[in-house]
Amino acid sequence: MKKYIVIAILLIALAGVAYLTFVIAAIKIVIGSIFLGIMALALLALWIMWKVNDD
Repeated sequence: MKKYIVIAILLIALAGVAYLTFVIAAIKIVIGSIFLGIMALALLALWIMWKVNDD
């Protein structure tokens, strides 16, 4: 009986670690996407300013 309790605890811990891993990865992907969008907007603004000043 003790063996099954240990296996159950390990499975619950494994599920918790897997869940946290996916949640942390999803948060990092969202933050990365936001920073990528900011970078794209900054590059677009820089390109527009360069084109305007070039004339």
